[in-house]
Amino acid sequence: MGTRQVDLKALLESRMENIEPAEGSRASIESAEMHIPKNLMYDAESTVFKPETKPVLSEAKQVSVEEAKAFENEMDRFIKTALISGRDYGKVPYGDKPTLFKSGAEKIQIFLGLIARAEIVNRIEDYNAGFFSYEAKVFLIDYNGVVRAEGVGICNTKEGKYLKSSGYAVMNTVLKMAKKRALVDAVLNVAALSARFTQDMEDGMSQEPDKAAQRKPAVQKPGTAQREPDAAKAEKPAEAKQERKKPKGRRASKKQMEKLELLMQQSHSSASALNKYVKREYGIDDYTMATSAIASTLIQKFEDAARQA
Repeated sequence: MGTRQVDLKALLESRMENIEPAEGSRASIESAEMHIPKNLMYDAESTVFKPETKPVLSEAKQVSVEEAKAFENEMDRFIKTALISGRDYGKVPYGDKPTLFKSGAEKIQIFLGLIARAEIVNRIEDYNAGFFSYEAKVFLIDYNGVVRAEGVGICNTKEGKYLKSSGYAVMNTVLKMAKKRALVDAVLNVAALSARFTQDMEDGMSQEPDKAAQRKPAVQKPGTAQREPDAAKAEKPAEAKQERKKPKGRRASKKQMEKLELLMQQSHSSASALNKYVKREYGIDDYTMATSAIASTLIQKFEDAARQA
């Protein structure tokens, strides 16, 4: 007796064509489907994440001044309570704002009840030349499946910190760095924290003072008594403070200077930016005039920032 092959899939589909859920179950099924955001799933065929953004305008609403202030205060309380300086964020020379690290961004993301999904939107992988570049996009999605923020990050093997390494050796590191930068960018956007934090270590290292923010001396009006500009009054105590703490001690060694300048290059900092930093902090005009103790402190700051990146 010969064997007969049966297409079980076709047989099952043919038997289920006319099966309909009971009326009482239909509402439960539809309700469950509404609470399972489709954009949290991967496409079954391509396994590529494709966010299905719901129309945010239909759900967005204008918040009152009181609500905005309450959100800012709550976020400020969370940062002071849950984030750890030196681990989740930290200061780097030269920068007015601390840098938000990946661990801090992850804590804020969880605090806001958001899910992060990453997608590599552009990649260059030149195995012959050993050059690798990745552009990542991170979506922050709430429990309703609405994309609340997006962030973009790019990293490649020709950046200063990776330039002396083999591109093949740091390929995975560069990929992760692009995703990290995209995550931090998205978190800064969704939590409105750009005024409090900067993004990358490189931003803080190369940041120059905003010249437009520097106050101009007040112009004396005719017939008024001569008075000292407010800006000049404010600057005098700072100058006196710098003069009082002018460093004394043994000059930094050649080895320390070489190490410091290598770290500056790797972090994309500049001599002018570092000079402004040491003048503000130590009262010296040129970092090359730093003492051994100051040079050690600067080296430590650069290395700490690099480890957190």
